[in-house]
Amino acid sequence: MRAVRPPAKPAPLRVLNYAVNGLGLGHLTRLIAINRQIRRLAALLGIPTEILFLTSNEGDALAYQHGFASFKIPSKSALVACGLDPVRHRKISKQWVWNAINLISPDLLIVDTFPMGGFGELFDVLDLGSKNVFIYRAVRPQAALAPAFQSALRGYHLLLKPEEQHENDSPVPQGLEERVATTREILIRSVAETLPRAAAREMLGIPPDASAAVYVSVGGGGDREAEALFATVVEAARRMPSTAFCVGAGALYRGREFPAPNVTWTRRPVMMECFRAFDAALSAGGYNTVNELMHCGVPCVFLPQARTHDDQERRVARCIRAGAGVLLGERTPAAMEAALNGLLEPEVQRRASEAASRFVPGNDALSAASEILSLTVDRLLVEDAALLADPALLFSALEDVANETGEADFLAVAHQVWNLVGGANDEDGAAAITEATCRCLRESEKLGVSRGRLLGALRRSAKTILAAAQAASAPENDPDKTFVPPSPERLIGEALRTLAESADGEVVVLPPVIAPAGVSAVPGRLSPSLVAGAFEQNGEPGQ
Repeated sequence: MRAVRPPAKPAPLRVLNYAVNGLGLGHLTRLIAINRQIRRLAALLGIPTEILFLTSNEGDALAYQHGFASFKIPSKSALVACGLDPVRHRKISKQWVWNAINLISPDLLIVDTFPMGGFGELFDVLDLGSKNVFIYRAVRPQAALAPAFQSALRGYHLLLKPEEQHENDSPVPQGLEERVATTREILIRSVAETLPRAAAREMLGIPPDASAAVYVSVGGGGDREAEALFATVVEAARRMPSTAFCVGAGALYRGREFPAPNVTWTRRPVMMECFRAFDAALSAGGYNTVNELMHCGVPCVFLPQARTHDDQERRVARCIRAGAGVLLGERTPAAMEAALNGLLEPEVQRRASEAASRFVPGNDALSAASEILSLTVDRLLVEDAALLADPALLFSALEDVANETGEADFLAVAHQVWNLVGGANDEDGAAAITEATCRCLRESEKLGVSRGRLLGALRRSAKTILAAAQAASAPENDPDKTFVPPSPERLIGEALRTLAESADGEVVVLPPVIAPAGVSAVPGRLSPSLVAGAFEQNGEPGQ
């Protein structure tokens, strides 16, 4: 008997993210937010991925916290600290980026904020065969209109513009308008993925008897004035002893942590997960922190910072006009105390919190990921998988099976179910697939079935159904048979039944039932009407 060669493992989709030259954590955070969703969508589509980051950010551990690998060069802050000659640093960095992109040879290259690269080096690598994506968040006109900036935009296949309050008027060269796609705010978490108020307060150690809780952030912590600003904030906190203050120092902060009885310091990598613990915040005006706080309904006392590309003053002004916060006047302890006390008045706080939630009602990281993935995968498939990756639906499902499985296992099973029924097609279909997946994981846990056996059973079931569909095209079959696709629940029920009936540890797969004629299979994917007769013939399957 001739040996059968196992099918080759599909090559992974290689995604390379470029987050170089940022002062804070914003560029890296935004790219991680998008790539979390790319990874989820790809898993639901059955596409293996290799997602990597090139960064100069000293907070690159954030990528590792999310299961991504990163390659790092020294930041400009580290350059000053270690005395590295700027010209030598630039020379090394440019060559490093060129070599990395050539060796990794990505299918997708995603760049945030600096289209020509932090050293002008990307001009030489945008024509190496990758699909290039530029995350074009709102940039100050004097930076965006620079000839080099506008020229670099021509090297990108997709210009993804995250809008804030439906605004992002950053200019695009004439003739490139068809490459532009817009989204709303892109965040590292959706509010559905964050901890409830009580759990978040317990996690942060906020005393139950605190009259209010205030979060403090001055960005990533890399600014020279960060230490002096934190000292002023702690002095203001001492004036408000019944209010608990939590200072998010930022991954880049290297200064002192000033003590006070009602002040705690934290360097949690994803602080947004705990934002519902707070009644108000004292915050700079950066893209990520402001929009994350707004999305979680936390009104702010704002102290915007000067940036060459990011217009923090404009962002803060929009929030204030919406009633979601106030601008700090003088940066003194007395001014901070007065502004916070005013914002924490119960009725004022309630209205401002509601305004903040309305200001950023959702997280569009999934939409951004869908646009990007559609450069290499059929858009209809991506949009269908996105129904299953909806954060509220997915996070609720993961909570349901939290003790039994992780996200990767859940997505692997969901992919098999999705493929069996030919897609979600709408929100109801996505909910049905999600519930069926949860049931499958719960019941297989009771049976003591490993994830490998469970996935094997589902794959074999898929092959059985495909065989039935192929047999359906035979001319001897009745062309008048109605082809009704099975529900996810019924498919899962059959897979679980075969596992339960397996006495010797091997997966038992029921023989195919001949489906009616007139059904055509789409290679690599089942259409919504493909699986009918395999389960809806005469009696129960296999009888």
